[in-house]
Amino acid sequence: MATYVSTEKANNSISKKWILFVSVCGLTAFYFLFVKSTTHSLPSSSHVIQSNQLNSPSGAKFLDNCQYIYIDMGTNIGIQIRKLYEPYLYPKAQVLPLFQEIFGNHSNEVCSIGFEANPLHDSYLKEYERYCLKRRWRVKIYSSTAVSIVVANLTFFTEPGNEDNNQWGASLENIAYSQKKNITVPSIDIISWFRSNVIERKYSKDLSTKIMMKTDIEGHDQVVLTAMILSGIYCSVDLVYGEHLSGEFQNTIGYLLKNSKTCRTKLVNMDDESYHRDRFPFNLSTNST
Repeated sequence: MATYVSTEKANNSISKKWILFVSVCGLTAFYFLFVKSTTHSLPSSSHVIQSNQLNSPSGAKFLDNCQYIYIDMGTNIGIQIRKLYEPYLYPKAQVLPLFQEIFGNHSNEVCSIGFEANPLHDSYLKEYERYCLKRRWRVKIYSSTAVSIVVANLTFFTEPGNEDNNQWGASLENIAYSQKKNITVPSIDIISWFRSNVIERKYSKDLSTKIMMKTDIEGHDQVVLTAMILSGIYCSVDLVYGEHLSGEFQNTIGYLLKNSKTCRTKLVNMDDESYHRDRFPFNLSTNST
């Protein structure tokens, strides 16, 4: 009897591992089908963000000497980043406890990177980035740039007529019931970018380091996260939060973490759209608490 029970447990364990393997591979296969249908050839003059374009002319990377990093994939007009530095403007925001959990009282020391595909937000994002730098917050936002796992030109669908909501439905997917206009935007290979600019950055190994990431890249959040897992960089992030995460995907990730002795990444399914219409003035003369 003892031998039977042991064998049964072993078989169950093997079955679960196969389920995990099939789920991950399925998501990856889905992505390459997705890319095949949305990728265009790149002319030599294309505006494509390469990982080394985040570096200064001197060769120093933007994230060098950053102990705390926040990466906002799908930043829209940068509200989530602003919640990090100016939480008093957004007292009821759901994300604030997560920022506190990861960064504690070090929010002013956090280096933030934002990616946004919708070119209609370019002007506002540049203005916000200048404001942050004047406040001495290290913020870099890459506008008109889609997050992907390939360097390519992708079809992106804007959402004309929904400016009140900052076109929050714009995405790499064309939802049949909505009126959308397609444009072409360059994408980055987030895996290569992350490895070059986060993993390989220069920082003090003797001090605490924390990395937090938001994913709201309508259309393929799960595929990007799966690629991060397969590449081995996912577990270097302390917390990932976002929407568009299915129950099956969350269960798969949960099983992965349960059976890992080294992966510390916390995955939170949360869509914090609070204050999404509020564009508070960029006031340099006051500093509320």
